[in-house]
Amino acid sequence: MQRAANWVRGWVEFQVTGAAPEEFWNLCARRDLGFWRPRRLDRTTWTCRVSFRAWPQVPALAAEAGCQATLLRRGGLPGLVWRARFRFVLLAGLAVCLAALAVLSQFVLAIQVSGNQRVPTGTILTCLRAHGVRPGVFGPDLDTRQIGNAVLLDLPELSWMSLNLHGAVCQVLVREGTAKPDIVDEGRPARVVARYPGIVTQVTATRGQPLVERGDTVAAGDTLIDSYVDFPEPEGYNGDMGGVTVRAMGRVRARTWHTLRAAIPLESQTKTPTGRARVRWSLELFGHGVKFYPKGSIPYEKYDKITSYYTASLPGGQLLPLSLKRTAYQEYRLDPAPLDPAEGEAILREELTRRLADLAAPEEVLRTDWAWEERDGLLVLTLLAECEQEIGLTVEE
Repeated sequence: MQRAANWVRGWVEFQVTGAAPEEFWNLCARRDLGFWRPRRLDRTTWTCRVSFRAWPQVPALAAEAGCQATLLRRGGLPGLVWRARFRFVLLAGLAVCLAALAVLSQFVLAIQVSGNQRVPTGTILTCLRAHGVRPGVFGPDLDTRQIGNAVLLDLPELSWMSLNLHGAVCQVLVREGTAKPDIVDEGRPARVVARYPGIVTQVTATRGQPLVERGDTVAAGDTLIDSYVDFPEPEGYNGDMGGVTVRAMGRVRARTWHTLRAAIPLESQTKTPTGRARVRWSLELFGHGVKFYPKGSIPYEKYDKITSYYTASLPGGQLLPLSLKRTAYQEYRLDPAPLDPAEGEAILREELTRRLADLAAPEEVLRTDWAWEERDGLLVLTLLAECEQEIGLTVEE
């Protein structure tokens, strides 16, 4: 700590030469002149250090003791400034750096998002960019409260957001809201209808009047559990006791059959690179591009555009709003490519299996039959699936 203090206030190293240098040290002690690192070179010569502010008193004290004080060097921060007093280019560069630091600290160079788990960081950054928060924007012009409220309206998954500017860093703190539960209006009448046609295997009505039983065949849209419940009449009563309308609830399982088809061309076109390419470079600084190539169209009719960014970063990995953009245009031609039927069938099987999973869970599938044919230049694959699944769908009235 003392060494750091000495470096900040600066020090001067000098040499004392005389017949009685001890008298000089005694005078320094009586005048409360702090010194350190005394070193004896010979019987009449010593070196020592004092603070930059105490140096003007040293020559007078040395003369009073019959000695001579010679300055050897200056050190510390004042010494550094003293040595650079005539280096105008260095001073000008230092001034420019300090001015650039003062100006750049007013711009947002990095955006840090924290507190999110389900909402991707990229989604939040994209929404912030749409509202003007991006690397290179002037920080004092941002209305952080208004931007935070606007982002919350665009992202209902978030319940709270705070934007804090710390120099060139914009810290974004978010809190995710809890999922809104499904609220069922128990007082609103509803009935249970069939989602798919099939043969009923099980009916469990917890509320409402079941209209089907095991073994019945139903079509899509048929009512399975009605919302109107008829009150049974007592024995010997010839009138109508009426009924009540409720929200029908229950489970209805049935055997169902699904027929799915998919097709793929037996001959397609594939891209073949011609070997010709054109590369264009540009520089992006604070979101503004500087092109290094003249205007003109791409001479290729068919080409792939490949863009690569080389972004500058700090030693800690923080990206800066300075990127070198490389855009490559690679020409290609389209050549006919026949499809291997086995490969095409594998592709169609994967597609139909995915579509069947959207209709029924894997454990509900009882049997699958596959059939394929070539028709009009297409490979057509048909899937017939037998399932036992829940077919009830609640429809409000």
